[in-house]
Formats: sequence, C-alpha cells, structure tokens
Amino acid sequence: MEQLKCWLDDLMAGMACSDNQEACLELLKKCGGSCARRNVLPGLMSLKEDLAGISDMEKIADLIHNRTGAECIPETDGFTLIYNRGKGCDCALVGEGYITSPIFCSCTMGFHETVWSTIFDRPVKVELLETFLRGGSCCAQRITFH
Repeated sequence: MEQLKCWLDDLMAGMACSDNQEACLELLKKCGGSCARRNVLPGLMSLKEDLAGISDMEKIADLIHNRTGAECIPETDGFTLIYNRGKGCDCALVGEGYITSPIFCSCTMGFHETVWSTIFDRPVKVELLETFLRGGSCCAQRITFH
C-alpha cells in the first residue's frame, strides 16, 4: 500500500499549499462528517436518546464520558473533549501510517461537528485545541452550541 501512502501524501501536500485553503479544509471536514455517519453515529444513537431533555452540562459531560471514555469538561455553551491522551490518533489512516500531515486534522472537525450536531439536534462549532499530528499528546476539541 505504499502507493496509497504516496498518493495521500501528495494530496495533503497539495492541500497545504493550495491558494484556496478554505475549500481544502471544507473538503476534509466533509470527509470527516461522512466517516462519522458511516462508522460512529449508528452506535451513538442511544447516547442521543439518553441525552434527550437534559440541559445540565455536568450531567451531559458525565454521560458523554461514560459512553465514549473521553474526558468531557462542561462549559457554559458546550464542552471540551479530550481523548487518547498519550495513545495516538483514533483514525486508522493515521494509525496505519497513511497520513502524517497536520492539515488532515481538519477531518476530525467535520467528524465531531457531524457527531455532536446529530446527537444534540442543533448546530455546533468545533475548535481544535490539540492533536497528535500537530505535536500534541492528545486530541482535544472544544464543542460550542450555536
């Protein structure tokens, strides 16, 4: 699969130096959203049911932590997720060495935007705080309700 790795390296390099960064980042976010719908959301629909009607952010954070294993820090208008501390990226493309470019972390923004906007039935904004490909020791995102 060396050809696939080389092709993906070329793609990430092209995106990183593109004149239209916004379009490249949106494409990666769309891919992340599709990945979430395909691979994760079917298993999280019971979390959506469990969270229905709960507005207390402490309770929401506890439920998210208990169901996902992620550290979940409640905030006034959302929460911060921290996961895989010291363990490495969850994405198989990263874990198997196909992707090494930090631009790819925009994919996780779309992934989490899709997951949490679906779970809460409202738009969310995702801000990357830390990622492995950007030199961090965990993945962390701030999820803000709109």
